[in-house]
Amino acid sequence: MSSRKRAVRFAVSIGLAVVLLALFLRNLDFAAVGAALRNAHPGWLVTAAVAGLVATPPIRSWRWGRLLKGYRASALDLNSATAIGFAASTLLPARAGEVVRPVALSRSAALPLAPCLVSIALERLIDLLVTIALFVVFALGWAPQALTGDEASRFALLRRSAFLLGAGTVAGVALLTLFAARPDLARRLAAPVLRLFPERFSARLASILDSLLSGLAALRTVRDAGIVAALSVLLWLVICFQIWATLKAFDLELPYPVSFFVLTWAVLGLAIPTPGGVGGYHAAVAYALAGFYAVPKNTAAAFALASHAVSFVPITLLGLGFLVAGGFSLKNLADERPPNVP
Repeated sequence: MSSRKRAVRFAVSIGLAVVLLALFLRNLDFAAVGAALRNAHPGWLVTAAVAGLVATPPIRSWRWGRLLKGYRASALDLNSATAIGFAASTLLPARAGEVVRPVALSRSAALPLAPCLVSIALERLIDLLVTIALFVVFALGWAPQALTGDEASRFALLRRSAFLLGAGTVAGVALLTLFAARPDLARRLAAPVLRLFPERFSARLASILDSLLSGLAALRTVRDAGIVAALSVLLWLVICFQIWATLKAFDLELPYPVSFFVLTWAVLGLAIPTPGGVGGYHAAVAYALAGFYAVPKNTAAAFALASHAVSFVPITLLGLGFLVAGGFSLKNLADERPPNVP
């Protein structure tokens, strides 16, 4: 990536973070936010931090190893690359960790980069499906009851969107599972489309398709798909426990499934490409609690700050430790150009 493009991306990411932080901080009573943070129960915050370190990297890395079927990587390499990737997402703009993580694993475990990248794409699709499923479970049995006006309309829109997106994601996963079992069918269906492109581009696209089909080997049998699904559900239930424990730290006595709802807003906030989700995460999570559960805005803000800290600070410190131990540089890892990309 050129210096100019890197500078533009950095400026846009930081600009978004500043704007979103300003929206999050406006109209807050900082003294009240500080008091809520001081009065939070440290035991629950420590519990939340430990839960985050259990989910990421151990469970996530375990699943990643399953998605890399056919390629051997040690638990240490998987865990260190995962931690380094999350540290990169915290410290660098535009969710750079999504590239840094597979690059770090490729270098430390001497694996080809293409399947590592494909495994991350497949991982993100699976994560989308699980988080949508958790929101649907929440919406069916634990939706807030006393909503009126704009909040009621927004929740209804969010629920309809989740159902539609969930149906589309399920259809997509079913298609990918079919292609995993029948890669020859995928190649036959793709062939007429590839012929529409110039030869240079069609060859690269065919290479990307082959990498994708190779990555789908992790879902080729019912047993393999079941193990990946079970690990994915376990991963996100532990992350939701982290959210629920943080709620308990602020004496917010809400049922555990409400953490599925907070998770949905956290994911939406993190989709905005700011370093570590700064600004987007805080604004989205605070709005979820204040807008839909009538949590005082200063308490909701304090929760968002604490939840972000327990989610990102421990894993970032761990990732930096692995980075130093492995002799890596975040800049060099982030600048690695993915193979076979036109």
